Amino acid sequence: MRIIVRFKSGFELPITCESFSLTKHPISDEIFEYNIKGITDNKLIFFRSVDIECIFQEVTAERSEDAYG
Repeated sequence: MRIIVRFKSGFELPITCESFSLTKHPISDEIFEYNIKGITDNKLIFFRSVDIECIFQEVTAERSEDAYG
């Protein structure tokens, strides 16, 4: 799995990992916990949730074909 962390500054950090999950605060909707397992590159040590624009999973054409038959 490859996820991209895009910061408000425009910087994007690609991370290759086995799995990714995050937990958001139920009232403020701020990220307060994240779990990334099996990172093989670009290990994210610390980030402030206010600096994040978005986090998304990169989908390749090969994976897209597998998902939709």
